[in-house]
Amino acid sequence: MSTGIPTREITNELLKNRRAVIDIGSNSVRLVIYGGPIRTPLALFNEKVLCGLGTPDRETGGLRREAMDNTISVLSRFGMILENAGKIPLIVFATAAIRDAPNGSAFIKEVEDLGFEPSVLSGEEEARFAALGVLSATIEAVEPQSASRPNLCGDMGGGSLELARFSDNFETPFLDRISLPLGPLTLISRFGRHVSDSTGYVTDQLASQNWLAEEKTGNLYAVGGAWRAIAKVHMAKVEYPLPILHHYEIPRDEMISICDLLQKQSAASLELMPGVQRKRIDTLPHAAMVLSQVLQHTRTRRVVISSSGVREGMLFDLLSKQEREADPVLILAREYANRYSPNPAFGDVVFDLTASLFADETREERRIRHAACIMCDLALMHHPDMRAQHASDVILHSPLIGIDHASRVTISAALYLRHRSKITPWPAHIPKQLMSDRLLRLATTLGFAMRFVSDFSSSTPALIRDCTFDLKKDVLTFRGPAGLARLMSDTPQKRLTALAAQLGTKEAVEFSDI
Repeated sequence: MSTGIPTREITNELLKNRRAVIDIGSNSVRLVIYGGPIRTPLALFNEKVLCGLGTPDRETGGLRREAMDNTISVLSRFGMILENAGKIPLIVFATAAIRDAPNGSAFIKEVEDLGFEPSVLSGEEEARFAALGVLSATIEAVEPQSASRPNLCGDMGGGSLELARFSDNFETPFLDRISLPLGPLTLISRFGRHVSDSTGYVTDQLASQNWLAEEKTGNLYAVGGAWRAIAKVHMAKVEYPLPILHHYEIPRDEMISICDLLQKQSAASLELMPGVQRKRIDTLPHAAMVLSQVLQHTRTRRVVISSSGVREGMLFDLLSKQEREADPVLILAREYANRYSPNPAFGDVVFDLTASLFADETREERRIRHAACIMCDLALMHHPDMRAQHASDVILHSPLIGIDHASRVTISAALYLRHRSKITPWPAHIPKQLMSDRLLRLATTLGFAMRFVSDFSSSTPALIRDCTFDLKKDVLTFRGPAGLARLMSDTPQKRLTALAAQLGTKEAVEFSDI
């Protein structure tokens, strides 16, 4: 019996634009199946298995048979998953452990026998793709920085460290890039587990790259699980209120201090340290030492954690110039609106209508406001009592890219207030302290405005398309065609009064066809 639910259409919509990447790394082997918008790939399936290819055979220096067998077993599983997932474009690549091993080519043949077509990335290719991944997901992609202040991408893998200095120029973003044999597994294999035994070698390797010491480097964007693990320790230490690693920022001196602490700890001490992952204990001291050395050899201002790296960079490299330059936060905002809003077109009309309330907004503030407006109705399918909580939680914890944490919290707060205009007491789950006073005003004003407009029009674009706000020194006037006058009932009037109070003005309403 038919249920009347178009299951096939729903499934196709949810799984459109799928593409898959298998990453054969020095420490782990991972399969990620992405879906959603081409510009902002969303991980629908993400599995990582630690195989340890980067720990060489003591006698031959090549890949260990046990690690190769484990990897082949994992890849066989991944192959079966992909065979039964339909026709999905697939990228398979290997990194330092394979390209440096004397038996790496023989192992690649075993991988090919499974039906895969792997590429072995050179060090420079790996550095390039890591930086492209960073560029695809950071503010620099949409808020261009000065060309005299390029940024640095550092990708710490198990076998190597890739460094790339890049600008926000999509055409020719790379200024310098290099791969160095400074991964924790490589250092431990060569020098042993005492960090001090490999520090001098790391120092010499970095000192040989003169370009690293140039004065005008901006941020160091940190890629890779080892450096993300260090950031988690810093988060725990400072009791950071938002557990999102992507675009988590750490001042240079604070990061050096954390790194210097971690590289001196024993395994037993690390186990007791808040934020330390057990699986990272063996390699964390070496990863911390290398990061500290990189920071001391460069003049970066801060470390910014990036969840996007080589895998995302390879997907980004396939896009057209126009696709690359699309704003990632607005792309994902539209994805949410298209899936969950009763009328996805409503948000853009709200964006246009509210512009006069923010006459002095910056380009970044305009992006924040636009994203919030697009998603203003994403929680309407939930119970009215839970809409504010749900809308704000979605933003706080969704895989948004192209914005920093302050902007993320601002959008979250605006969507909370769109459904529940109470700022006393402030909702405890939204970390208000991450917003500046200016962003707090943006969130509250926009939230109150969206609440009024939505209640006035029942989220119907046609009913507000010809309406305007006029904000003078003492009066906020809402104007519309005469035929809309009967929409101004007690509830919309109350919302307009609250918005005017937030702006420190009185409210007025004018409906006229003149």
